[in-house]
Amino acid sequence: AKAIHSFLGWEQEFFILKADLYRKRPDLVNCGRTLIGKLPTRNQQAELNYFAPVPEKVEKVLNNVQAAMLKLGVPMAVLHNEVACAQHEMSPIYCHSTFSCDNNVLFMEVMEREAEKLGLHALCHEKPFAGIN
Repeated sequence: AKAIHSFLGWEQEFFILKADLYRKRPDLVNCGRTLIGKLPTRNQQAELNYFAPVPEKVEKVLNNVQAAMLKLGVPMAVLHNEVACAQHEMSPIYCHSTFSCDNNVLFMEVMEREAEKLGLHALCHEKPFAGIN
């Protein structure tokens, strides 16, 4: 073999929160995850959220992100809910690993910008809430 070609297809999980509620939590603002507060009651996660329709305002954000990423040359293949409430996922079509890593960072920036336009905040930490998922 004269060359090795590495491909990568990432799946970015994130939470979409109302921006005003996010700003009231200094731990979320400064660390991107909860550090204080009571743990949720048991069984807060269910597959019902996974199969539920994407909330309307969140769907608008996801569609805006998908359109913005396509303009930047990164077609997104998947967008859906995840198991935890307010948790979602987007994934692009896989590509060369070096491009894919850059695309992931670009995606997180675009996601945060598009969410803010609609009064929301995107947490790009897949497990920011203790005891959930």
